[in-house]
Amino acid sequence: MMKTILEIYALAVCFFTVACFVITLGLALWNVVELSAPEFTINNQKYECHQTDEAYRDCFSDQYKYRKKESPETFPTGEVLTKKREFEYSQIIKSERREALQGIVQKSIIILVDIILFIIHWKLAIRARENAS
Repeated sequence: MMKTILEIYALAVCFFTVACFVITLGLALWNVVELSAPEFTINNQKYECHQTDEAYRDCFSDQYKYRKKESPETFPTGEVLTKKREFEYSQIIKSERREALQGIVQKSIIILVDIILFIIHWKLAIRARENAS
């Protein structure tokens, strides 16, 4: 049975939409992990720097605002340092969740377009095969 150019085109598009679907689905699953376990997916440096006051001090005390010659800020200590570190860590987690949610929405749009293209081209391939016979 001879395939027409139209059928070959439609099946090729179907093949690529399936490949795109699989890749996008994998990326979307990672976004779900990011959303459900942001402490697991944040950058290692950010995670390690916010675990203890000492680690936070090691990571951030050498910033320019604390060592500039004119009017340097004093690096926080004690309870102020702990509150600052915990607040920043909660902001990092919140940001990670927001980014994950954005990723899920983006991947959902891509998957929707992918499914629509697949259905259109699958029907086109079936029609082309029926017309060829």
